[in-house]
Amino acid sequence: MSKIFTSIFFLILTLSSFGNEGLGIIADDDFKNVGVPQENINQVKQIISEASSKYKLLILDRKSLEIEVNKCILDNPKKNLDKLDELADQLGAIEASIIKDKFRYQIAVQEYISTEQYIKAREIALKRLQSKN
Repeated sequence: MSKIFTSIFFLILTLSSFGNEGLGIIADDDFKNVGVPQENINQVKQIISEASSKYKLLILDRKSLEIEVNKCILDNPKKNLDKLDELADQLGAIEASIIKDKFRYQIAVQEYISTEQYIKAREIALKRLQSKN
């Protein structure tokens, strides 16, 4: 059950782009068909948007630090060892923040759409997409 819970969350969280109607392949109507109120759908969209923005900022921070690491390595790794250690700690803190945020957003999404509702809505969406092909 925890694998399903985790995989669904990561799927929901990684949907960084969504249209006015739905989340990824799952349309608002798919969620409504399994009993999710429109307010909950809107809340989840807001959570995903917030999570996506925060994730993108953390990734930018990480890339900035990685550039600094590369610069230190190219200049003189032995001389810059203390700085490299400090940068490694900062990179680790960013990675930890990303993981912690995923947990927090997962919990927030689960307050509005249950795992069962998500699975059922996804099945409806897949059937809808298969019938179009």
